[in-house]
Amino acid sequence: MPSLDEKRFRKAFEFAEEAHRGQIRKDGETPYIAHPVAAVEILVSLKADEDTLISALLHDVPEDTDKTLKEIGEMFGDKVEFLVDGITKLSKVQYQKNMPDRQVESLKKLLLHSAKDIRVIIIKLADRLHNMTTLGNIDNAEKRLRIATETLEIYVPIANLLGIRELKSRLEDMCFKFMFPSEYNNLKKKIDSGREKRKKYVARFIEVIEKEAEKNKIKIGVYEREKNLYSIYKSLCALGKTVDSVDDRVGIVVIVESIKDCYQILGLIHLKFAPLTKKFKDYIANPKGNGYQSLHTNVFGVDGVSTEVQIRTKEMDIEADFGMAINFLGGYSADKAPSGHTNDSKWLKNVVKISEDKEVSENFIEDLKLDVLQDRIVVLTPRGRPVDLPKGACVIDFAYAIHTNLGNHAQKAELNGKLVPITSTLETRDVVKIITSKEVSPDLSWLHFVKTNLAKTKILSYLKKISKVAKISKGKELLQTELDILHMGLVTNLGLKKLNKGLVVSTGKLFVSLNEIFEAIGEGKIGTFQVIEALGNDAVNGESGGKWISIKVVAKNRFRLMQDVYEVLYKYANDMNTFKGWVSKNADMAYFISDVLVKNSKHISKIFHELNRVEGVISVTKTSRRGLWLSVALGSFLALVWIIHPVLIRMSTQSPFGGQFPNLVQNTIYFGLFLMFGALIFYVKLIGKFFPLARKKRSLWFVVFLLPIIATSMLAVEILYFDLMLSWWVIFIEMIFMYLYIGINYADFSRFREDRD
Repeated sequence: MPSLDEKRFRKAFEFAEEAHRGQIRKDGETPYIAHPVAAVEILVSLKADEDTLISALLHDVPEDTDKTLKEIGEMFGDKVEFLVDGITKLSKVQYQKNMPDRQVESLKKLLLHSAKDIRVIIIKLADRLHNMTTLGNIDNAEKRLRIATETLEIYVPIANLLGIRELKSRLEDMCFKFMFPSEYNNLKKKIDSGREKRKKYVARFIEVIEKEAEKNKIKIGVYEREKNLYSIYKSLCALGKTVDSVDDRVGIVVIVESIKDCYQILGLIHLKFAPLTKKFKDYIANPKGNGYQSLHTNVFGVDGVSTEVQIRTKEMDIEADFGMAINFLGGYSADKAPSGHTNDSKWLKNVVKISEDKEVSENFIEDLKLDVLQDRIVVLTPRGRPVDLPKGACVIDFAYAIHTNLGNHAQKAELNGKLVPITSTLETRDVVKIITSKEVSPDLSWLHFVKTNLAKTKILSYLKKISKVAKISKGKELLQTELDILHMGLVTNLGLKKLNKGLVVSTGKLFVSLNEIFEAIGEGKIGTFQVIEALGNDAVNGESGGKWISIKVVAKNRFRLMQDVYEVLYKYANDMNTFKGWVSKNADMAYFISDVLVKNSKHISKIFHELNRVEGVISVTKTSRRGLWLSVALGSFLALVWIIHPVLIRMSTQSPFGGQFPNLVQNTIYFGLFLMFGALIFYVKLIGKFFPLARKKRSLWFVVFLLPIIATSMLAVEILYFDLMLSWWVIFIEMIFMYLYIGINYADFSRFREDRD
């Protein structure tokens, strides 16, 4: 740094050293000044400018010493004062009763300052990187885990958005080390053990490529690119593999002089080594959201070893290393910075927008994670307009990103020329055309699939405008759907007292009625899973290995129906045991049954919601072998008892025992009748709980109403035939209670049907 004002820099160091004198780091030995010096060393490796380095030296002075921002401004200028102010946390005194709020508001302040000058966040990343290297000095394991998690969820994505690869990789690996120590150590050992072998492959591959480049008079530079441990670990997790599955694949970076050379050397590599065409990505024609440009290809290299090759120019390589920090490199200036590396980047604008839209601290963090701190994809409109979305976004997110009305009336979409549901997940370079209908409006179930804060806000905004009755109806319907999925019975059987006990914890509100809960669900204020968790359903949390469920789908038959159903199951299932399909005699109806392994009940819910949106699907139900066997066993038992009970009555009345104790026989018959009626009630509840579709059929209710009449008529015949001394009043009262129970349940069911209609 030939232009560095050494006198000014030394003055900043002496000011910081004097301010921190006597302060010690967490290890109990190191003077505190070592920390800002380490941050400066990191920034020097990024070739940061003078003001940035001085601000890094002073970044903890206002917070941890009696020196003030005003003093810093007077001594080192307004720019340094602004940079230091952006990093300084808000007053501990002001937030002493609610420290989490202080952390959130300090982060908000940091990002808003960064929106005005990106150097603020670059200094913070250097600060966090050095703190992560000394994290082991903190004795509290819970605090170490909290800091590592915060770093991975917030600061690593920011480093990625800035495009500063070195900071991102080092932060990731340090978080990995503290969050998953055993996995980290095992993977590190595995990678280290194969390093020498990989270097031999690399040397031979480079030799081949250099010869080809020399033949074609292309100047190149080649070096090995080692993936950081956490990125390898993420890839293994995504593929469901273990550390033992790590192979000998190698990474190569080829540096050329021009974009034309990039494509020419790509062709030479593909001629020499067989490529995996699905792995090819052109980030030169379609740069990443953080401005990254390169050609990526994967080939079967020397001895067939999988080799990942990245090809780019010297300028692109510098950008890949330093990202937005390129603005402060020697030889570069802000006005010559490559596109995408300016201070008004889109993600920073999103930070400002989120801050303005949301006042509640926890919403700011969630919205930040949702709309900013996720990996990005670029999706295209039919006219080729790029739309930037978070990874995992669906068609609904895309529609709202274009226009509110397009989102509100999205019915389905053409994805790369194929008709798909609006809940379909998108990937980079997908071409999407939205098909609308005036009859379609936002549905609460859409919230299960959308990823962007914009889409969620628009959906909730629409739902707030619908009538109270409609909200209650929708909330009840959605909750009943989730209860049916989990085989938890009817919404009308829920206890308000028990629900409130759990909901107060998650929502902080006490509900006065079930309808108020339904309305809150219908408006999107609370989720159905919050209610189910309040009921204490363990299935919501899932198990480590997941859970097996059986799903039955009934649909109107059409071309490609089986493929569409299978794709939904495949998307969310960890494993699939069976997948069977058949059609009705005239082939107009199709039926599918599948056993799938899912992570938890939330994944079950997603499967149900998405299957119900597949064109032609009439119903989706979770079948239960336990429920089936219980129903068959109880039904068989009731039928058997009813068939043989006349014989039992005859035997009891004509036996000597019956003659001696007529009242006992009489009471036994009464008791048997009560048990029969109770078993019948339990049987109906069993059917309703495990077979929700049967509950919706009026034919079932007709049978339910008819059975007591048939049973009572047969009992009347038996009383006369066997000359039983039974009280007609007792039988009449039993009948009243029976029909009262059935009537109440039918009334609840009817009201529920009317609400849905």
